[in-house]
Amino acid sequence: MREFFESIYTRWHPQVLRWAKRRCVDPQEAEDVAQQVFADVWRYSGRYCPRRGEIGPWIYGITAHKAADASATVARRHEGLRRLIRSPVAANPDVGAGAVERVHMASSLSKLPDRKREVLFLAYYLDLTQLEVARLLDLPLGTVKSHTRRGLRALACLLDEHG
Repeated sequence: MREFFESIYTRWHPQVLRWAKRRCVDPQEAEDVAQQVFADVWRYSGRYCPRRGEIGPWIYGITAHKAADASATVARRHEGLRRLIRSPVAANPDVGAGAVERVHMASSLSKLPDRKREVLFLAYYLDLTQLEVARLLDLPLGTVKSHTRRGLRALACLLDEHG
């Protein structure tokens, strides 16, 4: 049984990792997902029925479920931050809360439309890549890039007005 599992792992691990990277917000999560997939392949090997088809689709199904669970976990982790970004608190920062520059930046950021503010917050305050932001917000990568570019341009104009 062990040799059979090793051959499956050797054959399918690169593909599972590619599938997971396409479906996960965080590339590090993809590594974890791949490991979870093979733990399940080992644990539930008795559920695989060769008469139903090749092993690849069965492994893909496990990967899809594990990646969806991992992405949902990341989304839940950031949901509180998303609510904060969209809240009236984010639109009206407390002037006494920090340095003048920080308040000025937060004030200018609060004047941006919700989606642009959210994209910039995730990218620059949470240090997410544009691909991670796209996956987290369920937006096309090109849309995230456009929101980033336009948001930064609008933020620069707002800062120049007060600078």
